[in-house]
Amino acid sequence: MRLLLLFLLVLTWHSEASADIFRADTEWKVKPDFEKSAAARESISGADCAPDGGWCLAANDEKNYAQFFKIGKNRLDPDKKGVIRLLPKKVDGEKMDEIDAEGVVFVPSGDDNTPSYFYVTGSHGLSRGGDLQPSRYWLFRFPVETGTGKPTFTFDDKKVVPEVERTDLLADTIEANPDLASYVDQKLDQNGVTIEGISEMNGDMLFGLRSPCLANHAFILRVPGSELFKKTPPSSTTEKVGLGDNVGVRDLTRVNDGLLILAGRSDDRRGVQDFTCDEKRTPPSPAPSLWFWSGKNGDAAKPYGALPGIDVNASAETLLVLEETQTAYRVLVLFDGEKNGAPVEFLVNK
Repeated sequence: MRLLLLFLLVLTWHSEASADIFRADTEWKVKPDFEKSAAARESISGADCAPDGGWCLAANDEKNYAQFFKIGKNRLDPDKKGVIRLLPKKVDGEKMDEIDAEGVVFVPSGDDNTPSYFYVTGSHGLSRGGDLQPSRYWLFRFPVETGTGKPTFTFDDKKVVPEVERTDLLADTIEANPDLASYVDQKLDQNGVTIEGISEMNGDMLFGLRSPCLANHAFILRVPGSELFKKTPPSSTTEKVGLGDNVGVRDLTRVNDGLLILAGRSDDRRGVQDFTCDEKRTPPSPAPSLWFWSGKNGDAAKPYGALPGIDVNASAETLLVLEETQTAYRVLVLFDGEKNGAPVEFLVNK
């Protein structure tokens, strides 16, 4: 019955750019607005959900907090009291700016003795102006109930509670990685390191990089999850995924057999600055697109195509899987720079 319903939905949806992706005519609403300011609600940059209708968490790249929400029928329901502060105003006496949070992932418990967690990652890159801001180089996590995604502790929007762990050692890992080391101190428009997605697979944490982009490939940093939040930097390997010239990862989302990749422009000014993905021409301005990748080293990513009906310059930065069947995905995409992410639904044929 579910497969038949999805098939019938396809007949009422329209495809403009790909035979594999269809944009829903359904209008999604967000009520109430995300907290706590216009800057935050126009900067939704990552989200993920506990399974089976559990709580979701959204992060923004302007502030130092995240917010819980629920997914209803064609709507997102932000919890006005569900704002959780992640970073204090100062750490070791040093003032903290915005986190530049770019990715969120729910990681279920592996056994009865360990909790489930929500993870939030900063970009781990320089600001647009080339400033090194320590607040961007944090990875956060906090425990939640496995079945609901609800925190196991009391929190608020003003004070960071002890259950919210943070580490800045991932920055050392990136600097030690031979594929990424030379791009650590570069700006985004010079192919500098910028994380924009996070997911988990088989005990490994996967960090999708918007930049650097080299020889038509984007990078995914693989780190053993058990090594994070220790007192020493974790080990890492890199996976090169062919997404095209000037295309980087904007979000990663786990599905049954691998990962969905939301991809987009690696850098806005690469053509002007002549930092291409090793191409000897002015690079294109690629539209936001969807891909499938098995997560296995050496496997090529499968393109589903550009998001139909979406402007080439849109900042598609958040990907949520609403439903997966044997033949299709229903996904929701949110956009940075739009109020409450301006969610749009798509059906993707596998």
